[in-house]
Amino acid sequence: MDPSLNTEPKASEETVLIECIVSGQPSKFEILVETYHKRIYLTLLGMLGNRQDAEDVAQETFLTAFRKLNQFERRSSFYTWLHRIAFNAAIDLQRRKKRTKNQIASSDTIATLESAGQQTDSPESIVMANETVTQVQLAMSRLDTTRRNIIVLRDLQGMDYAEIASMLDIPVGTVRSRLHRARIELRDIMKSMGIGLWEDDSPHPDQASSHNHMVTPGRDQL
Repeated sequence: MDPSLNTEPKASEETVLIECIVSGQPSKFEILVETYHKRIYLTLLGMLGNRQDAEDVAQETFLTAFRKLNQFERRSSFYTWLHRIAFNAAIDLQRRKKRTKNQIASSDTIATLESAGQQTDSPESIVMANETVTQVQLAMSRLDTTRRNIIVLRDLQGMDYAEIASMLDIPVGTVRSRLHRARIELRDIMKSMGIGLWEDDSPHPDQASSHNHMVTPGRDQL
């Protein structure tokens, strides 16, 4: 995950901020929007593969969070709670639209994802990186939504297994096995396209987090 996205306030500061909002200072909610919008947007972009859909669902997410902020029980971090709202909203949209496995990501989506990663130095390297991102997005679109979503959570958002398990309401072991299968399928799709994806060509569920991470030019993860 891009370190620049990890700029949220300390938990104690955030608690005070949320209490201020709930107590009658709604304008302070904008601070939370500014803090978390980019991370939420990129998660949705990876799931939905469409810039406009990602922005629409991001707006819906923050509106829902604002309306329900007094229901936030602080049993998890605010970001985890917000992320769950976004994830569920994206799942609902995926179901409504019934996206096909062969949907191709738009060029502006690809550009946005690439801009979130490290910058390259030369025009040639930029072209190579953009071509690879295009192919990764195409390969991702060929996965079913369940497998694509779990790769987004782990390999794009960098969430740990416990967080993903909580998000999806499934055991950690199920997260590992689903991620393992999704990575194998995506690796095979990428191989068929002539692009290497994981450093280890023989993935194993117990090794998935340490040996089988995604590799693209100029980036460690999708």
